[in-house]
Amino acid sequence: MPELSCTARRIGDYESRTEEYEVSFVAGDAPGKTLQVKYQAARAFEINAALDACAEAARVTIAESGLANKPTDETLAQLAWKTVQSAKYEEGAPRVRTLEL
Repeated sequence: MPELSCTARRIGDYESRTEEYEVSFVAGDAPGKTLQVKYQAARAFEINAALDACAEAARVTIAESGLANKPTDETLAQLAWKTVQSAKYEEGAPRVRTLEL
């Protein structure tokens, strides 16, 4: 079964209130999409904007890989959020989660 892989790595100042991440999506043999997101945890609108950008990058990755399954934006945002949160305290070490398509 094909999978969408999400890799997140924290970048920037680890002590800052502003959290910065590099998030990558890969599906099938298509080239992956990488984006940088930045937000303050106290600002929900910044988190939502970052998750929307991640969901769009994941959607483009899925489309470019030619996979037929189209997960919801909520599912894609949850994948990104869980991956980012798992990388939060890893000081630059990448964390990977996958979603079966």
